[in-house]
Amino acid sequence: MSKESLYKYLIIAIISLGGILRLTVFWVSPFNNSYDDHLEVIQFYSESFNLPAPFQCWECYQPPLYYYTCAAVYKIAESLGVDKLTCWKMVQFINPFLSIILIIIVYQILLLFKMPKLSIAVTLSFIVILPRDIFTSAMIGNDYMLVFFAILSFYLFLKTLFALRNGINVWIWFILLILSATLGSITKQHGLLIHLFSFSIFLVLCKKIYRKKLIFAIPILLIAILLSISNELWKFNQTGELLVSNQHYFDYAKNQFPGSIDKVEFFSFRIFELYQEPFISERTSASFFTELFARTFYDYEWRFISPKILWANTLGCLGYSLGLTWLFYFGIIVYSCIKDFKNSLFKLNWLTLFTKIPPILLGFLFMLVPFIQTLRYPYFSSMKSMFMLSGIILLLITLGSQIKKSSLNQQIGNYMIVLNIIYGIILVVSISIYLGISLNHLNGPLWPIP
Repeated sequence: MSKESLYKYLIIAIISLGGILRLTVFWVSPFNNSYDDHLEVIQFYSESFNLPAPFQCWECYQPPLYYYTCAAVYKIAESLGVDKLTCWKMVQFINPFLSIILIIIVYQILLLFKMPKLSIAVTLSFIVILPRDIFTSAMIGNDYMLVFFAILSFYLFLKTLFALRNGINVWIWFILLILSATLGSITKQHGLLIHLFSFSIFLVLCKKIYRKKLIFAIPILLIAILLSISNELWKFNQTGELLVSNQHYFDYAKNQFPGSIDKVEFFSFRIFELYQEPFISERTSASFFTELFARTFYDYEWRFISPKILWANTLGCLGYSLGLTWLFYFGIIVYSCIKDFKNSLFKLNWLTLFTKIPPILLGFLFMLVPFIQTLRYPYFSSMKSMFMLSGIILLLITLGSQIKKSSLNQQIGNYMIVLNIIYGIILVVSISIYLGISLNHLNGPLWPIP
């Protein structure tokens, strides 16, 4: 069997593993196990399919698409005669389903970059076992639907660019891109950022050879923007608050550490303290970058693995060690990219620039979300890597696309595949074994079933 065939089967195995890991955590985790109570607002939607007032409940301020989808799934399941718990389990299944589809979309994106199969396998191994992605996909909440539309929009953005370059019909891809970005913007407030892809296509159309297409593109884009901001305008009319938050009306987080902006550490990284105490504590929860790192690579604010389990601390240290290895590995890729960029700065064509700059820029904009949220509300619950998960995946894809054949990055990538798969399996098996015990002492409640 040739190496290419082996790599093909390796890719299939990695994608399959991603599905198994997500379905396993979904299966063992209760539907009411999440950071915030999204069940309450879904219940409101399912009763009448009307928008609740932004101040009616803790999550009622959120854009409506995810909750309409959940309400529809709940009512369909209910009409089939299944019990209430099964209805809620079907609602919970939405996010792991989207996560599995997302892995396939990522694979399609990597194919568009015409990467070597081994480099595709390396990049997929990071996406597939990313702990924050696995955790978020197992919870009921609108965060994962936003991630899905962000990555789908990236794929449609690339298809639109390649259609323009090849002179084929671009409108189907452009309209799908606009639709995907618009749906993302009515899933979560910072979903509006996805329209960066739409505006990037608009900039390309400003080139002389494409300018005639602006006649159709401008009205489509304007309609999309109006639809995207319509829910925020409605909430502003209801509350008088621009980008209203639940914390305008509820004080549930007021006693959370650190509690004031002067106590937040924006320039520290308490990795040694994390190794000593892998779970959330006052030693680390005021450190912004420590929080983001810990929440990305482990169950820091424990919802799946309790610190009372002896193995939990060792598992956390393994996760943080893997995270540091990721930072080192992608640091090498960034260094190689900067070096190549300097050598070929004046040789780059517009297509190369547009396939790289917008996703990187959007990735960093998503990463600013927890920073801005922390400035507004200086609590540990604002420092969630879940808020920037779209950005993490965009950067993983874009940097992964730079892994060249026979390069040092690809050679190290062979070992990264092994490390990633081993940790992903150990993490999910540990959750499967210990979740029942951990549920008795979560950091936060299991939410009441409506």
